[in-house]
Amino acid sequence: MIKFSLRRLLEHAPYEIVLSGNDFLFQTDFGIHYSISFNKEDIVLAGCDTYQFIIRKIEEAKSSHDPKVEATILAIVNEFFQSNHEVLLYLCDTSDGREMSRNRLFLSWFDKYRDHFTICQAHAKVEDEDLFLCIIIDNRHPKWQEIKLDFEEKAALLTEGKP
Repeated sequence: MIKFSLRRLLEHAPYEIVLSGNDFLFQTDFGIHYSISFNKEDIVLAGCDTYQFIIRKIEEAKSSHDPKVEATILAIVNEFFQSNHEVLLYLCDTSDGREMSRNRLFLSWFDKYRDHFTICQAHAKVEDEDLFLCIIIDNRHPKWQEIKLDFEEKAALLTEGKP
């Protein structure tokens, strides 16, 4: 079970966030609704639980670049790590063939926070689908190095023998 301080989160998120069950919901200035959730995975890295970090854009409507979406999502990630010593797993949605673009966008969000987070990436082709996945580790995590090595070993097994 993950913990969160909604009060602390709301202090840092530019959009108002509502907690609904295990989902963090917010609406942009453009009327687009997002749901952010964390699902516990069976993957354990260096003895730490792993939670899949899921970003859902509820409407299929096109939206222009909104830096407040990035800031709100990063505020949620920051709060996750403030309250939990676990690992986040991010797997890009493959349902519409835009997984490579999603991966680039996601990585660009964290690029400016390299002093706070480490991102470890893996890419594999499984059944003709490109899988982009990564883990996010808080750089203050006491098992940071062990988690990174464990992920790299598991990712190598996933990508082994794949073109």
